Amino acid sequence: MKERQLRPTQIPLNELADAYVQAGETLFLAIHDDIAARVRLAHPDAEHLEVSVDADGDVRLHGIWSAEDAAIGSYRLLYDPQGDPKQSWRDGPLDIDELVGDLGRVLSGAFLYRWGLLDPHPVHEHRDRRWLTLPPADRAAAVAAIVRRHVPGAESLVCRFEAGHRGVAVGFEQITLYSGERVDIPCPRCSPESDDNPWSHDISHELARLLAHLYALPHLRSRHLTPCMDVDSAHEGQLWQLVFPYGERTSAVTAHH
Repeated sequence: MKERQLRPTQIPLNELADAYVQAGETLFLAIHDDIAARVRLAHPDAEHLEVSVDADGDVRLHGIWSAEDAAIGSYRLLYDPQGDPKQSWRDGPLDIDELVGDLGRVLSGAFLYRWGLLDPHPVHEHRDRRWLTLPPADRAAAVAAIVRRHVPGAESLVCRFEAGHRGVAVGFEQITLYSGERVDIPCPRCSPESDDNPWSHDISHELARLLAHLYALPHLRSRHLTPCMDVDSAHEGQLWQLVFPYGERTSAVTAHH
């Protein structure tokens, strides 16, 4: 019998397809991070870009905005590229043409929607435009701040990650405290009726988005996430630990005591 000819790779095609999608998502996320770094070099308070894409795929930047200011209940316009030409110096070191070109690259697919970074415009009359959110300058510190608002004295977070063609799924396992105690986080699938969750579903979604970014970007994963096997988990798969910065340790320990 004639020997069956093997494919050049024995990796199943569905796994290759998943790897291709994941590589694309990581690339788009990395470009988005680079955009954010350049924008904040010119406008440190920048949190959102107001953009639109026409039928030909051409991108237009309508404004660079701050986060919502609680004092005034709205966002602050930091830069208006269509405004007074005499104010063009306000873009500082930012190359607007280069920025728009890179925005065209990341807006050409649906990746940023899946990463939770692209939303409809918050003002109804501008629904033809998009609201592009810039990531935190330090995602690990942002995760630590969110967790510590709900669990004072938190030292680290243990999670599971599963990368597939629909992005990175995040499962929470445990929080460790400075005191050495561990706080289990109920699994929503295993314990759907549990009232012991340390935070709401919306907070879980916000944390999962930031943690998925940390896992997807190789340089952030190697810097912030450590594989661990010291948790008695009911789930299969590798566990990862994110150790939080020490910024709030003193106040948290004092409050605990």
